[in-house]
Amino acid sequence: MSLKTICRQEIGDPNITGIDYSRLEALCNIHGLECSDDKKASEEAHRAFMSSYQQIFIRAPKPLPRIPWHEDNKTSVPGKDKLGETLKKKPLGAKPKLSSSRPSHDSIVSQMIRAAKKFPVERSQSEHQLILSALKLFPVLIDQIDPPELYYISRIVMIETLDRGHIIFAESGFYIVLRGSVRPYTDRSSPEEKKPEIGVGGSFGSLQENPEESSSTEVIRCVQTQEPCEILKIPNASYAKLRKDLQRKDFELKVSLIERCNFYLNWTRLPIHKLANLIQMKNFPANHVLAKEGKVCQFVAFIHQGECNILQDIETLMKPLKRGNCIVVGQLGPFESIGEVSLLMDTPSPCTIITRTPVQAGIIPPDILQELDSVTRSLMLQSAKPTCGKLTEEEISKQYMRQERQKEWEHVKKKVLSDSLFYNGIQHGVGKWTLNRSQKMQ
Repeated sequence: MSLKTICRQEIGDPNITGIDYSRLEALCNIHGLECSDDKKASEEAHRAFMSSYQQIFIRAPKPLPRIPWHEDNKTSVPGKDKLGETLKKKPLGAKPKLSSSRPSHDSIVSQMIRAAKKFPVERSQSEHQLILSALKLFPVLIDQIDPPELYYISRIVMIETLDRGHIIFAESGFYIVLRGSVRPYTDRSSPEEKKPEIGVGGSFGSLQENPEESSSTEVIRCVQTQEPCEILKIPNASYAKLRKDLQRKDFELKVSLIERCNFYLNWTRLPIHKLANLIQMKNFPANHVLAKEGKVCQFVAFIHQGECNILQDIETLMKPLKRGNCIVVGQLGPFESIGEVSLLMDTPSPCTIITRTPVQAGIIPPDILQELDSVTRSLMLQSAKPTCGKLTEEEISKQYMRQERQKEWEHVKKKVLSDSLFYNGIQHGVGKWTLNRSQKMQ
């Protein structure tokens, strides 16, 4: 096979861009390389040529491996052709599909670090929310702090960036390792063995200013960084001030809750404060039974937000209601109380009380109510009155008939209105001011 034939075959390779003629000339000058019919040609020269002849071809460089993610995130402006193809593929008015994947733990922590490095007064509301959502990922913090406190703690946290070998004295706050690792630091001359490292998510220090008095567990007071670290710090002095402010606001809310009730308008500060110290704030859903007729109330409740219905039994009537043998005889709103007389005198409740909307109330359980001194209990019994007295048969009949007429009128009014809309060709939700019309025009 001649040299020209070999070159033609190899040049057919699309990766070949040319021929290196200097190497081709060197191959042709190999000693002992003659025509195949010549006796001077040697086998060794032929083998040397065949093993080296591919070096004369110049090939295109192979592309290096790369991550395709950077290709997708380029910010170049698309051309008209690409824009036309996109419009053809996606119909007009189609909404872009949102990614179903949620941010990972590392990405949330990274965003929190960038936000928490700013001063608290420089952070935006969205950055405070980001810090709050990131703090909920650390169980060491959730176990020590209530959710209401966590909202305010997100506004006092700080980030410390430290190099390897830095010593941290953890007497001024509570620390959580976000990146890197630390090891408890002790005197080098001490014969104690090295303690295990504290990695990402680990903590040291204490939220209390005097941890020895408040907890029996050992508190790590000093650590040394084993590598560059990002550490979250909650100053215990700021946390103590925060708790005092929250306790003060909570106590003021309880005091105002009692002072604005009709039964306690003439009370002095001393008994109000005694009663406020026993109150526990609690939330109730709608249709929750707070008191049941014929049974002793479970607690004393001071309503802060929401409304309740007062129901009474109508067993004396011949025609009971479909939803139960009860009628609504009244309502309770904010700054009204229930259950004092029933608990203090151990008498059954004269009515049933059910929440009509979600209710927030301050409650006093019966076992805690017994801790009150006799003077305050007597004053409470004199001031409070039963929520609803027992109605006579005539009063119950009148109330029942009034509610039935109101329900019947509401039903007739709704039926007449719906018939009028139907006969005039008016459909609910379709009109010139609705969004449906603007969407159809597009």
